[in-house]
Amino acid sequence: MVHLLALLAAFIPAIFWLWFFYSRDRYEREPKALIGKLFLWGLLAGPWAAGMNELLGGTLVPIADSFGRSGAIPTAIVILFGSVLLLALNEETMKYIVANNSIRSDPNFNEPLDGMVYMTTAALGFAAGENFIYIVGRYFGVLESAARAGAPDGASAAIVGAFVITAPMRALLSTIGHVAWSGLVGYFLAQRVIGGRPASVVTVGILLASVMHAAYNFPLELQQRLTEATGFIASVFSRYFLATFIVWLISVGVYLLLFRRALRRSPFRQEQIAAPAVPEPVKPS
Repeated sequence: MVHLLALLAAFIPAIFWLWFFYSRDRYEREPKALIGKLFLWGLLAGPWAAGMNELLGGTLVPIADSFGRSGAIPTAIVILFGSVLLLALNEETMKYIVANNSIRSDPNFNEPLDGMVYMTTAALGFAAGENFIYIVGRYFGVLESAARAGAPDGASAAIVGAFVITAPMRALLSTIGHVAWSGLVGYFLAQRVIGGRPASVVTVGILLASVMHAAYNFPLELQQRLTEATGFIASVFSRYFLATFIVWLISVGVYLLLFRRALRRSPFRQEQIAAPAVPEPVKPS
């Protein structure tokens, strides 16, 4: 039952956001079959990215923690940020690979906004799978902690932690974050495919997206290691969460700016503007 609820809590917001962004493509919407395929590929990219993250994080994070325990805090912070950046680069690269393999030669890729729509779709599939894992993990994590502490209401606390706190927060912040970072990559991908720019422009997009992604994750990673604050309220009102939220706002702002710019440059928009108005038939008196 918990897994079913987690599935619904992860996928219903993702489907809503998919509809929302897909419907913003005003002039020439992409085939629904292609959108569905990209969403599925984004979902399937999650396990591979998670495996790589386990490998990278399991190697670098303990090194950072060891420096922190020895008192070398600046070195620990640098190594920790490097670890977070590599994890973000891994995720952004995986989302790009699965989307690019599906659309690089597709004739439907014919306007600047398409790159952002394709990468947004793959990001939403990726985020849905990731959110499911986090929601389930949160539920059983709280349940286990309550059992160790002998708390009598462990199941209630687990439900609150997973479905009242984690699921809504990830449906908004993490999901839209993935959309914003992947959308940035999609904008640069369209510059390559539609604009004829060199392949290096896509690399620039992936690196920029990864830096923004890492900047979003890093404050909360620091909070886990530098403060004793625990619980949802303590996290939300901390300066670390504020820094994460500011990065999120910047990411979303950049995405919306690029989305509108790409939409304005659609050749189908220009055709609609240039098309002569069809006069209405004269009604007989």
